[in-house]
Amino acid sequence: MNDQNSKELFINPYYAIRVSPELTTKHEVMATKEQWVKVNSQLIDEMGKEEWLTQLLTILETGTLPTKDDNSNG
Repeated sequence: MNDQNSKELFINPYYAIRVSPELTTKHEVMATKEQWVKVNSQLIDEMGKEEWLTQLLTILETGTLPTKDDNSNG
């Protein structure tokens, strides 16, 4: 696997988790992509990259925000 293939594999969370079916249904969009990126860029600065990514994967897997108890076990 070359560097480009590795990047394409690892940038997509599909290859690391099973996405919650709750997140695959049609729903009302509540923010623009630009708003989402701006707010989450700030959250990454506040939380740190690894914590933010860990929580994002948990949300994608479970459909819910992790609790403090969930984070202490991981």
